[in-house]
Amino acid sequence: MKFSYVGKNAAGKTIKGAVEADTAEKAQDVLWKSEVTIISLKPKRGGMSMQEMLPTLYGVKRQEIVTFTRDLHTLLSAGIGIYPSLGMLHDRASKASLKSLIHDILNAVESGSSFSDACARHPKEFSPFYLRMTKVGEEIGNLEQMLQQITVQMTKEAAIKKKVKGAMTLPMLTLSVALIAIIALITFVVPAMEGLFEQFGGELPLMTRIMVGLSDFVVGNWYILLPALIVLIVGAIWYFKTPRGKKTMDTFLLKTPLIRDVVVKSSMSRTSRNLAILLGGGVPITEAMDLTIQTSDNHHFREAFVRVRQSVSEGLLLSQAMAQNSIFPKLLTQVIGVGELTGKLEPNLESVADFYEMETDDAVSRATAMLTPIMTIVIGGVVALIALSMYGPMYGIAGQMSQ
Repeated sequence: MKFSYVGKNAAGKTIKGAVEADTAEKAQDVLWKSEVTIISLKPKRGGMSMQEMLPTLYGVKRQEIVTFTRDLHTLLSAGIGIYPSLGMLHDRASKASLKSLIHDILNAVESGSSFSDACARHPKEFSPFYLRMTKVGEEIGNLEQMLQQITVQMTKEAAIKKKVKGAMTLPMLTLSVALIAIIALITFVVPAMEGLFEQFGGELPLMTRIMVGLSDFVVGNWYILLPALIVLIVGAIWYFKTPRGKKTMDTFLLKTPLIRDVVVKSSMSRTSRNLAILLGGGVPITEAMDLTIQTSDNHHFREAFVRVRQSVSEGLLLSQAMAQNSIFPKLLTQVIGVGELTGKLEPNLESVADFYEMETDDAVSRATAMLTPIMTIVIGGVVALIALSMYGPMYGIAGQMSQ
């Protein structure tokens, strides 16, 4: 939700604005970190905007953040200051949500906040990794270089996610078409055949009687089944967005052979690259692990990273801590171990990230190549079973008529 505030910046100037946060306490934390002395803070009144009601459709998308970061890097590298650069990006932004985001950052910077603190007001758009790396860039006086590294990391991460989603598109499309075909058979074809069977009489096979009974039930109770199906789908979507549901889905993904390979390798690629950038930027290993935990999107990997972080804080090397958790591939721990021994941890992490990125491509290709025919065979078998249960008696009727 949004909170409107009145405060004073580091220069003592009174400023007004709005900040997004889950609670008032978190809004206060964001403002204090931005060196704003709060005079008043209250929930912003008024009805919800379309952007707030439909954030997926109207909100700022990840690719827009990538483009914004890349363009800001280009302008800063050309010697243009942060404030005029943000002003130029604001003027050229065409989407209202992105324009509003840049406007808020621009106002915060004008009021004396740093770029990283201004971005911290928008935790939904800027990840902890993004905020920490921009903070490092500001501290060492090389923000443009950090923005370039962030752009590379976000671009590669988006590419991996796109490949993973693309791998599931064709199987899901196949499943959807097959389910529509099965529903059409049960709803329209079976009732038509049932009337024909009644005309000729005789004892129907067990499978045919089951299909006819199922069809009668669906057709006779569609006004109950349809709302129930909608409630079931909405309920499932809601459940898998809860922490417990997310954990259940993460467990399923890691236990499914073909999908597990994709999940593990894509996660290792993203983690290795994030660690390489963070450690290369001078972020301490324990803080880098904290950020890795925050940005991990799989419950089981997140728990493993927590254990690794604890072991590292107790004095173990990163490779030793990872080796204690079987969820991490041996190749990853070996490459990290060599990097620690030779003093080339960051280059080794970059290399292993590139390797797992290629491995993710191969895993996605294998999953797509195997999932589609498997689903086609299973669904085809169901359709064939329905067809045989209905057309089998037809051949018996035709045989009786020819005698």
